[in-house]
Parts: sequence; C-alpha cells; structure tokens
Amino acid sequence: MVSEIEELRESEIDELRNQLIELGKEVISRRLAVGSGGNLSFRVPGTETFFITGTGTQLHELSDKSFALVDFDGNTLTEGVQPSSEFRVHLESYKSRPDVDVCIHLHPQASVLSASLNLDIEFLTIDHVYYLRKVVRIPWMQSGSQEIAAATGDAMADSNVVILENHGCVVIAPTVSLGLARILNLEEAAELTLRAHQLGIVPVPVPEPYWDRLRSNNL
Repeated sequence: MVSEIEELRESEIDELRNQLIELGKEVISRRLAVGSGGNLSFRVPGTETFFITGTGTQLHELSDKSFALVDFDGNTLTEGVQPSSEFRVHLESYKSRPDVDVCIHLHPQASVLSASLNLDIEFLTIDHVYYLRKVVRIPWMQSGSQEIAAATGDAMADSNVVILENHGCVVIAPTVSLGLARILNLEEAAELTLRAHQLGIVPVPVPEPYWDRLRSNNL
C-alpha cells in the first residue's frame, strides 16, 4: 500500500511539474513575463514541501530539472538546483493558505504600472470579479527578503492576488489552470484600468448584485 501511495504521489508530481513547464511557455508567449522574470511552484500533495523553479531559470525553457524541492522550514532538499531567491514568498503563501497548491509570481507590465501610478485595479467584467475578488497591494520591500515574504503571506490570508509595488504580482490557486485564469484576468483588469485613466474617465464597475449572487451561492 505504501508503494502504491508513493507511485500515485510521483504521478501527481510529474503532472503538476509538466503543467508548470507549459505555464512557463504560456506566460512568456503572452508577455506576462520576460525571460526569468518570475517563478512558479507547486505543493507536493499531502506534504509540507513544494517544488519551485530554480534561480535564474528562463520560464519558457523549463524542464523537469529546473525545479528545486524546499520544505516548510526553508531547507532545500534537492541537489544541483538552487531555488529562486523568492522561495520565501511561496513558502509563506503556502503556510498562510493550506487550501492552495500552486503559487505563481510574475512581473506583468500593466499590473506593475497601475501600482506605480497608485491606481486601484478596477473590476470591469464579471470575470474580473469571479476570478479575482480582491487585489491587495503591498508597498515596495526588498525582493527575496523575509519582510516581503511575511507581508505576502499575511495578505494571502483573505486574498488570492497580491501586487508587489515596483516588482510584480503573486497569485495562488488550487490548480495551475485557475492560477493562469487569475493572472490573465488581473492583467486584463489592469490594462482596462490604465485605459480609463488615460481617457480621464471613471469606469462603471460590475454591479453589486453580481457580487451578491456569488456570495449567496458560495461561489
């Protein structure tokens, strides 16, 4: 039985790793990041460990050898690949939210620019509301530090999306596909917010009854 469980876990690990490899290609092709501008991770099912892309890895060139295994004490458990310097952000996000298994950190242009202009990202479509719900913005802190990791973990307690000022965004989700959907909707919402700002108009947000519908149906 133990060997069967281990085989199942290895199969799940391989599948999640392959999904992140494909995600790396997707986010680069959509210009949500450039080169090594971000890092991706997934929690090993049923454990307090996670695989994260290695330091300096190019997101569009990931392979099964591009990931380092890290435990919840911050120890690297694999040899040959050092985890991204932002591993603490992922670690604190997983600690804060046991219900999520994927953490995505990218440097998308519109989201970063909106924060630099001190603009709150507006939710202008029902998809923005459905996938994002709440975006928390964190003032600039030194990248790779425990300070920014702790602030991100605290923000993730009641949000799935965090903007790091002058840096990028962090998105968490139970699946890779949902994580990508949140990233795409975040960047679209940021782009529309910037357009409205350029035009000098205040856009009409998604009406409150839609929010009420989501709450009443526990969606």
